Amino acid sequence: MAAAFAFADAHDDVIELVTSMANALTEVIVDGNGVERGRGNVSGFMAVFSKDMPDYDTLKNNVTGLLNEGEVSSSIRTVTEDGDDEARSIDLDWVLEVRSLEQDGPIIQRREVIHCELRKGEANKKKQHWKIVAIKPIDFFSPAKLAQ
Repeated sequence: MAAAFAFADAHDDVIELVTSMANALTEVIVDGNGVERGRGNVSGFMAVFSKDMPDYDTLKNNVTGLLNEGEVSSSIRTVTEDGDDEARSIDLDWVLEVRSLEQDGPIIQRREVIHCELRKGEANKKKQHWKIVAIKPIDFFSPAKLAQ
């Protein structure tokens, strides 16, 4: 019975993590005066990744470029999920739409199954947090090159 609860908790935690990642791409950044200062939260997106992940810097650069060039909308749906309360893998049907910041500029839509490997690691002595240790394909998050 305890194993079933641990599995349910792990599932809920992983779904919350990938949802926060998708939401960070579309987050509106507002300053203290309520003025919109930008869209997309690179640090919020990257917070769910292990800094030891291969291609961490490439992913961060890709997401930064993507968010700098357009307004992003993002939706995800779980395709498969497997694992236990220490390690999980999840495949996500991910749709990204990048709308140019130029008036009447192009809109690019991407859809792909994104594979993530997650591990639970210690963030502090009291609580372990899930981190993505691998994501493929990385180029899904590359800039859309709307100017071309």
